[in-house]
Amino acid sequence: MTPINDPTNDRYDPPSTMSEDFERLKFEEVGVNDLFWQSDQPGENIPWRKVSETQATNIKAKTTHNFKSNTIVFQKI
Repeated sequence: MTPINDPTNDRYDPPSTMSEDFERLKFEEVGVNDLFWQSDQPGENIPWRKVSETQATNIKAKTTHNFKSNTIVFQKI
C-alpha cells in the first residue's frame, strides 16, 4: 500500500513560539546560581535559584528550602 498524498489535509503543526521548552534534570545536576523550576507546566510555575549543593531560594517568596540531590527539577532550554 502506498502513502496517500492529501495536500488539503496534510498539515505541519509546530509548537507555538510562545511555548516554553524545559529540560528535566536532577537537583544535583543544576549549577549553583542557576534558575530552575519544579514543574514543566505553564501557570503557577515559580522559579528557584540554586544557592548551594543542598538549598535553593524561591524567587517570589524569597525563602530558602532544602532539596534532595535526586529531586527532579526543570530548566528552560
